[in-house]
Amino acid sequence: MKRRTRKLKDMALESLTLAVEMFNRPTPTAGPQGVLLNLQHAFEMLFKCIIWEETRRIQPRGSGRSFSFKECLGMLRGRGLLNEDEAVTAATIDAHRDGVQHQGADITEERLYVDAMGGLRLFDELLHREFQERLADYPAFAGRMLPIAANPPRELHVLTTNDIGSVRELLKPSKHRRTEAYALLRTVLASEQVANDPLGDVEQPTEGALDRVAKQLQATDDWTKVFPGLARQTLTEDEDLVYKLRIVKRDDGAAPVRIVKPGDSGAEDAAALLKYNLMDQYPFGLKAIAEKVGVNQYEAQALVHLLGTREREETFREFRVDKVTFAHYSHRALKEVRAAVKSGRVGEARIVYGEFQRTKREKNTSR
Repeated sequence: MKRRTRKLKDMALESLTLAVEMFNRPTPTAGPQGVLLNLQHAFEMLFKCIIWEETRRIQPRGSGRSFSFKECLGMLRGRGLLNEDEAVTAATIDAHRDGVQHQGADITEERLYVDAMGGLRLFDELLHREFQERLADYPAFAGRMLPIAANPPRELHVLTTNDIGSVRELLKPSKHRRTEAYALLRTVLASEQVANDPLGDVEQPTEGALDRVAKQLQATDDWTKVFPGLARQTLTEDEDLVYKLRIVKRDDGAAPVRIVKPGDSGAEDAAALLKYNLMDQYPFGLKAIAEKVGVNQYEAQALVHLLGTREREETFREFRVDKVTFAHYSHRALKEVRAAVKSGRVGEARIVYGEFQRTKREKNTSR
């Protein structure tokens, strides 16, 4: 078993080494592809290494395929092994890799640097958290091998402002560089989707969606109205660490992310990539959740209570149709409940929920 763990970890470290080497290579040829492909693969193998240690399998039961990157990310998030900011870092790398590899997306050196440095920090922290090791323990990183940038970005808001400025400049009628503008815009749109939902499936934008967002950017000087998710992110640095950089969500009163429908106030400024139908975002009732994870409805209710699912907007919404209110759960909620079932928390949930109901009955009786 330990050999399997070591093999997976070695593959992750080898890909991470290649990612940094590709970033620092003097020639720009295939630079973004080389960095992102290897960086994403490094995390996929590290995730599988951690999952193997936890569950002794990296394949769905009865399947010959291994867990996908998104499945690994969801499992680690559901088990509490990744916080939301860390999930955003990993999912952003994956989304950028997908756009560059399959859609011809482009990425600026500054944003690629954020991916690389943020990725190194997360990799180092996961390695230490799960295996009590550091990247510096390995020969390739013993000399503090780092991505080198002439002008490393210090603030994500400024970085996005510069990216949007480049897109606007390329879209000017006199430039005739729409293809280049849309290649950059694809990466920004992917980053926005991940900022809104790091566990969701990133949908690469169609040409029509790119057209709509481009028009919105040309119609307003305030890009934060078009990309509210990115507007909530910032960069932080810890000077006492080798791998300093990480992306975090701001909590300073910035406008919250919300999903709008055609006709809603502010819909004209919202990014075209956001889904219009809220019911699509929260498609599961409690019965459906229970059926999909293989528990009864009481156990599903107990798990929802244990995880605090109904307390978070990204996992729970109530919809009123005529005079009837429906409680619905998101895909993220389903992933969290499924992960809790797989990690054997059903019994814990029954105990906690039973105590909650008993306390509630006692309070009602005493009134």
